[in-house]
Amino acid sequence: MGLNKTEDVLSSIVEILRHIDNVQQEVLLLSERSVVSFYSFLEDNKLQPDEKTLQGFQYHDIISQQISAVNEAISMIEQNINVYLHAIREDQSMLGQSIDKLSSRLMKSLQTAKEKQDAFSGNAIDANHGEEIQFF
Repeated sequence: MGLNKTEDVLSSIVEILRHIDNVQQEVLLLSERSVVSFYSFLEDNKLQPDEKTLQGFQYHDIISQQISAVNEAISMIEQNINVYLHAIREDQSMLGQSIDKLSSRLMKSLQTAKEKQDAFSGNAIDANHGEEIQFF
């Protein structure tokens, strides 16, 4: 693959990641508005949330944490790609080494994202992990 094509591919990946990040930020904002609306409804009507409602609020928290973890991974990947785009533009002889380093760092970013997913998933994802969700 030629250097210009490599640059084009990496630039396209960055743009796709930015789009995904923007969409996720909008989803996170809408999700927050939704949970505030439900909470306000309960408070305005002086209702006590039952166990299922509390569980729903906790699921929302887990979803928000997952989206945040994905956004962090996207940011790390974008930063790493931008470093190598700069290298491509400035010193094309470094390309081979840079692509190897990029690949390694992308795999590390993926591993970190997977670890965060596992850490945030709790009982919502793995029903065998525990029988009940713990509420704060």
